Amino acid sequence: MIMGTKGAGISTQIKKLCEKYKLEELCLKEAFTAKMAEEKEKRARTKLLSNGFKAPVIDEEGNPVPEEEGEDEEFDKEAHEKELMKMILDSN
Repeated sequence: MIMGTKGAGISTQIKKLCEKYKLEELCLKEAFTAKMAEEKEKRARTKLLSNGFKAPVIDEEGNPVPEEEGEDEEFDKEAHEKELMKMILDSN
């Protein structure tokens, strides 16, 4: 694992090491962010399907009131992030 500040040449060093030792580069930040977005979308779809269709709530001006977005109260974000990181590392 190589870490450092922006502009320190980390990407260059990683590319050189990967070329020299014929390694595949693993970008945890990108993989983790993408997996988080994918899982959040899955949870949103599951929640929508489990709730079924509900008529939109209309305010006094006749405009639809957007539904609150967010996670269920029983959702454990820290445990979920650990599970995602394990999935990412196990797949590489």
